[in-house]
Amino acid sequence: MAVLLALIAVAGGLALLTYGADRLIVAAVAIARRLRLPEAVIGATIVAGGTSMPELVASVSGALGGQYGLAVGNVVGSNIFNVGVILALVALVAPLQVAPGIARFDWPFMAAVSAACGAIALVAGVFPQWACCLFLAVWLGYIIWSVRSGHGTEEAAEEPAVARSPAMIALSLVAGIAMLSGGGWLLVWGSVDLARSAGISDAIIGLTIVAAGTSAPELVTSLMAAKRGQHQIAVANIVGSNTFNILLILGLTGLFGTLPVADEILHRDLWWMVGISLLLPLAWGFGRRLIGRLGGGLLLAGYLVYLAILLRAVLAPTG
Repeated sequence: MAVLLALIAVAGGLALLTYGADRLIVAAVAIARRLRLPEAVIGATIVAGGTSMPELVASVSGALGGQYGLAVGNVVGSNIFNVGVILALVALVAPLQVAPGIARFDWPFMAAVSAACGAIALVAGVFPQWACCLFLAVWLGYIIWSVRSGHGTEEAAEEPAVARSPAMIALSLVAGIAMLSGGGWLLVWGSVDLARSAGISDAIIGLTIVAAGTSAPELVTSLMAAKRGQHQIAVANIVGSNTFNILLILGLTGLFGTLPVADEILHRDLWWMVGISLLLPLAWGFGRRLIGRLGGGLLLAGYLVYLAILLRAVLAPTG
């Protein structure tokens, strides 16, 4: 019976994720047009924040329950999964154009934040409360700068002939985020329940199952955006989500106390997260700013190598 409920939760979560992603994209594009902001800015702020809600819920819940391996592993694993799987799969479906603002500001900022996260963990062995407060302050500054500047490089989205009312836009936005959060929670709950029945540890669950489950909103949202031809939202969603995961989610989770970092995460997974963030421009070829099928394939291959190393480490004690 418990297994059946878990499977129903997974199926229901996927259904909510799919419809919620569609509502969120509709609202995000409408906001971009009304505020005359580039879709890349909206993708890196509103869409990225909305799709990161499941990670926030999972990490804070894990920290409050004393499951620090799950809380930190969820953020690290999600960031690796976002680039190595989600961006890769979307690029394999349809080549993605990278907006100048993403290449010149959002990616360097994400890479710097990832490197700082790794450095703090390496030096301190934990994420101290002062670092988490700093993460939150930097996140707030990032949001304010992004919205106020509009990156200053891309053309703003044009106002459509028939604009949606502010009330309808707000309703679509709230409904989309709510369905993404609820769907992500159901998917994680069902998946974790199945994994724990198989005796898998919290750290591994956080790095793999919870990371993949809470990243499902990013996957569905980016795929839907690419299908609609809104490539800037698809790419900015991933880059922005990785930034949000560190600054906002680790920041808020760490307010409840110093966050311990499991040894395996400190010495292995954190550096995969930093590495895949720093090497992301290789996928779009620097000057071309286009993530094609070759770039997507390289990202996916990198993730499969990481997954093989992770599984080998998990299975080694019993092998």
